[in-house]
Amino acid sequence: MSIHFEGVEKTYPVYAKPQDRLLEWLTGRQRHRVHIALAGIDFSVQAGETFGLIGENGAGKSTLLKIAAGTIRPTRGRVSREGRVAALLELGAGFHPEESGYDNIRFMAALHGLEGAEMDAFHQRATIFSELTVETLERPVKTYSSGMFMRLAFAAATAIDPDVLIVDEALSVGDLHFQKKSLNRILALREQGATVLFCSHNLYQVRSLCQRAAWIHGGRIEAIGTTEDVVTAYEAHERRRYAHLRSDAGSEVVSEGEMLSSTTTLAPLVKIAQLITETSDGINPTQIDSFQDLILEIQVESYCDARFHVGFSIVRPDKDNVFGTSTQFQTPQKPFSGAGTHRLRVRFPRLPLLSGEYLWNVYVLDDSGLQVLDMAELVQPFTVLNQTHREVGLVWLDHEWMSTE
Repeated sequence: MSIHFEGVEKTYPVYAKPQDRLLEWLTGRQRHRVHIALAGIDFSVQAGETFGLIGENGAGKSTLLKIAAGTIRPTRGRVSREGRVAALLELGAGFHPEESGYDNIRFMAALHGLEGAEMDAFHQRATIFSELTVETLERPVKTYSSGMFMRLAFAAATAIDPDVLIVDEALSVGDLHFQKKSLNRILALREQGATVLFCSHNLYQVRSLCQRAAWIHGGRIEAIGTTEDVVTAYEAHERRRYAHLRSDAGSEVVSEGEMLSSTTTLAPLVKIAQLITETSDGINPTQIDSFQDLILEIQVESYCDARFHVGFSIVRPDKDNVFGTSTQFQTPQKPFSGAGTHRLRVRFPRLPLLSGEYLWNVYVLDDSGLQVLDMAELVQPFTVLNQTHREVGLVWLDHEWMSTE
């Protein structure tokens, strides 16, 4: 149930023109350049470990995961895998677009070597977990949205308990409810001893799920080790990169709300840096008493002079909002602006939440409040215990009994 990479390298020939491939074959003279997607990959994911892969787009993460899953072969080196492997790579990979969701589930079961009663059980578990309707599952999968694809793919991949689960950014697609359900399924597989190789741009998820991580940069391992160390190093690199982009942009980033030129629009110019909660019991407590004072601090880093708002909401695990607000709703309205670190503190005197489990959603919005510049959803879970009252529900409402007799 482990994965071992030994000297893995993956290269691709790149031809300037399609006919160069034929000319190369006819003449025997090289007419292509070599693109190195991966080089010098040496590490192991131990049995029962949840291992994260992070890095910017184009770093080689997806190529590495495809090699790990066995869908492509390395140019050099070798990969050894133990146990049954389930992989979620590109959306829809492995599905026949003309066949129905039901038929594709059966195909997946057959690929696992299941038949008879085992196939029927696999089929039932996958359809129930996907939460897709009968009408949807009877349709060809080519008619599915990306969220439906993700539901079907994840349900089919995990309907039989895999020894090794490989996930490539799949959980960024779909609604929050199914994202959380899928994360819980990954946690359950981890508790059962499964090995998980998890790739995501959501660093909150990587921090929450993974014991170790590797940062892939330019096809090579830039850092590997404990998740916090690797993610912190990657975040520092990203901050330096954004600062460099900002200095290179020069006058292109000077006015309120103005974005970088087309060559730099992929870089988020305002991002959530940290979320801290504080009570009399300390920093980031996992348990809070009802009617206890609570302070929420949101740290935002801006690499431009744009105006922006910060919003947050308290949500339940089923994603129902308990309360949410934004600096956009202040009177008078006070958006943030200017490059640098911005700290926003919100005080909740005598927090009126009753017993239950809660999480935070945090957002950075543009000055209109319509465009989300950065977000962190379903983070920093905490439990509230109401130890002094017997009332039920989500929140305490001030009330007064009045007799009409």
